[in-house]
Amino acid sequence: MLGDLDAAVVGVSLDDTRSHADFARKHQLPFPLLSDPDGKTAAAYDSLLNLGLLRFARRHTFIIAPDGHIAARFDKVDPASHAQEVARTLRGLQGTARQTPPAAR
Repeated sequence: MLGDLDAAVVGVSLDDTRSHADFARKHQLPFPLLSDPDGKTAAAYDSLLNLGLLRFARRHTFIIAPDGHIAARFDKVDPASHAQEVARTLRGLQGTARQTPPAAR
């Protein structure tokens, strides 16, 4: 679904690489999962939930533009419809980028 939109997809969580490999295999994920065991990436994206000894990465999705800015953020993720929602947003963002005159970029 996202492959035809010229977008790279990665997943990031606090879990270790072995856990990621098992999860990706079980769910046949077509994208890589990156391990963030110290939570630095999650914290940088305001997605780290710290409860004393327990830490969790919130399930957020970000669309990061080619220039590095966050073009869209999804704080509520419904697994049943999320891929379609992200694809729709990507199409809209890509359509806007194509319509912007080069001098205005």
